Amino acid sequence: MKAGTNKTNKEWHAGHRMPKNATLAQRVAWHIEHAKHCGCRPMPDSIKQEIAKKGT
Repeated sequence: MKAGTNKTNKEWHAGHRMPKNATLAQRVAWHIEHAKHCGCRPMPDSIKQEIAKKGT
């Protein structure tokens, strides 16, 4: 499923939960994978900014 379809990929979400008290690095990694597999919501601006800073 591609990002931007506005559909939730329930199967992906069930198997890929955000860790409790996730670090910034964990949040960035989760959101990158989320964007590849689910289109339920846009990536938060704070995550986009962090990715841009790192050049990921």
